This record gives sequence, structure tokens and C-alpha cells, in this order.
Amino acid sequence: MSNYGLSPHRVDTRYDVKEDRAVFLIKKDRKVVDAAGRCVARNQTPKWKRYADTSVPYTHGDGNLAVVVEDCISASVVGEMENITGFALLGTNLLDEHIDFLKPYSRIVVALDPDARKKTLKITSELRSYFPYVYAMNLHDDLKYKLPLDINHLRKITNEYGTSIN
Repeated sequence: MSNYGLSPHRVDTRYDVKEDRAVFLIKKDRKVVDAAGRCVARNQTPKWKRYADTSVPYTHGDGNLAVVVEDCISASVVGEMENITGFALLGTNLLDEHIDFLKPYSRIVVALDPDARKKTLKITSELRSYFPYVYAMNLHDDLKYKLPLDINHLRKITNEYGTSIN
């Protein structure tokens, strides 16, 4: 958590002692329904583990702009920003169920990791058939690494598109 500047007091996590994983709790209606664990050791596989078989995404933050990312760490990093909710797909696939979870947001930014640019465009296109305000963000690095160029671009998008519901 400290590697990414995240506070365990603000991001609801646990530690899986048996598998040496940081575990992000996934909630629906304020109840824990699933969890996603990230291995702590660098050479451990699989890197991520889903603890239950739900289609509920991981979210963090309380903004009216949803930033769709791949993993819980990226969602937590952007969810700490003003007016943003980090929305982790827990991979690079948009599930039909995710559409319902995105309905409360006035704006959506798709910001998958740079190695998934084609998926970013595909998901953005798909979401535009459901929502009027969807933006694809071209990243230079994963959002969890807080590259100033990417973070400043996200702040600009938030200021321009994320704060009004008109």
C-alpha cells in the first residue's frame, strides 16, 4: 500500500497470511461480496486472485466521474482524487453486469493500462452505446504509478467533464 501512496485506513484492505496477498474488499450495497488479492512477492503467480465468483467490480471513491481501470490498486489511486470513483474491471473485459454498476455515474473515462490501448477503445465504443459521456484516455504508464503527465491529464478531464451533471 505504501508503494502506491495508499492508506490502509482509507482503502478497505486485509492481508491474506496464507497466500501473502494484499486483499481488496469488494462491496455491494456496503456489504462485502467478494475480494481481490494482489500477491506481495514479485515472483508469485498468479499476480491477482479473485476470492469469489461474482461479477461485482471493485470501486473506490465517491465522485460522479467513474474512471474504468484494470486493477484495484489503480482504482484506489484514482479514487482518492476529488470527484472521481475508481472502477476496476479486474482485468480487461467489460462484463454485461458492469453496465448496471456504471449507471450512477454522470461521466465515464476508460483508462486501461498502456498495453491494452485497443481494449480501451473497444470498451469506450461499447460504453458509448449505453452512456452519453464516455472518454478514452491514452495513458503513458499505469495510473497506479502516478506519472505526472497522466495524473495531470486526468485532472484536466475531471475539471472539464467530471464536475457537472448537465
